[in-house]
Amino acid sequence: MSGLTVYVFYFSDDGKVARIPYAKWNRISSGDEAVEEFSNSSIHIAYAYILLENRKPDYCPRIEGEICYFDCSGKIILNQPYFDLLQDMDEASGGVINLRHRKRIKEVREKNYWGLNSQQIQAVIDCIW
Repeated sequence: MSGLTVYVFYFSDDGKVARIPYAKWNRISSGDEAVEEFSNSSIHIAYAYILLENRKPDYCPRIEGEICYFDCSGKIILNQPYFDLLQDMDEASGGVINLRHRKRIKEVREKNYWGLNSQQIQAVIDCIW
């Protein structure tokens, strides 16, 4: 069995799923390449982690979702999610919960991540096999 491979899919507004080649997605996500069809919009991306056997998909242990935002020229807006690890360690050691910090983490997760429902997961799996 080969190592873990990542397949990248995006969901269009009409609900269709399309695969994006991983090398192309690396160029897009690093800001090196613009995609005009994504300009001034946000798209839902699904990352499927695949185990390969003889270069063919064998098993998919995990599928994650992300929301990506694009500017008017079609380049991805590179925003770093806000996570303050020191604040998390202070909460764990002191037993005091900082609600502003928790609210900020929740806002970042709601803006940048999404959970796929069962139909979306099945659509990704159908594209893989």
